Amino acid sequence: MPRAKVFTIGLSAADREFLVKLTTSGIHPARMIMRARVLLESDENAGPVADRAVIADRVGTSENTVRAVA
Repeated sequence: MPRAKVFTIGLSAADREFLVKLTTSGIHPARMIMRARVLLESDENAGPVADRAVIADRVGTSENTVRAVA
């Protein structure tokens, strides 16, 4: 049985803008980009959040990584 969410992620507009810019421009480590994408997908202020498995599939990583980041 999946663990319940302990924390919710609510990004401000400035945070979202920073993370989108980080993932789409410049040269950044792949690990940083992947974590930024997980945070963007997990943002509750942007609408309903998908299940961890769906987020992992969208980002291209494992559910364990999604759980560790979010």
